[in-house]
Amino acid sequence: MTTSGEPTDADPPVDLSVGGVEDRAAERTAVDAEFSAFYRADFSRLVGFLILVGAGREDAADAAQETMRKLHQKWREVRHPKTWARTTGRRVLIRALRSPREQDLGESPEPAAGHLVGDHAMWESLECDEVLAILRELPPCQRQALALTFDAFSPAEIAQILDVPAVQVRGNLARARRTAVTVLEKRKRERQ
Repeated sequence: MTTSGEPTDADPPVDLSVGGVEDRAAERTAVDAEFSAFYRADFSRLVGFLILVGAGREDAADAAQETMRKLHQKWREVRHPKTWARTTGRRVLIRALRSPREQDLGESPEPAAGHLVGDHAMWESLECDEVLAILRELPPCQRQALALTFDAFSPAEIAQILDVPAVQVRGNLARARRTAVTVLEKRKRERQ
């Protein structure tokens, strides 16, 4: 536009026709439907991932909800929504846990058996509480890598989400598995 407010050749034309408005409304409806399908399919898995990395049930659900709100705003721009949701969810959770909150610090997080994902043979026979207890004994970098593995991410994808080299992810996964096996064997001996 010129300083007088008149359009110039460089200004894109504005479609004010009824058809243009209808097209945008139809596109918005399609985008909302696409996002809604993703939300329904992935929300509980995102909550489960956040629980596996160490969050309590409420904190995980809050962080997942905030993550999905942000994803909805950026839906057209995000190419890999599942990866974006894990990366952003982790960051939202970290910020939330660092901020001062009113809470009962003596309260332990509730397990969320329905949120655990993955069908790894080592974990199949364990109770949800036991899996969470084992994961909580791992250092954060190993716990996060293993939680993302449960969520069916490859080491390369995990590296992207955690912003670390893939070699480091593979090392963390190997150490996490060794530690988990050691902890499982120790728990079995204690029960006998």
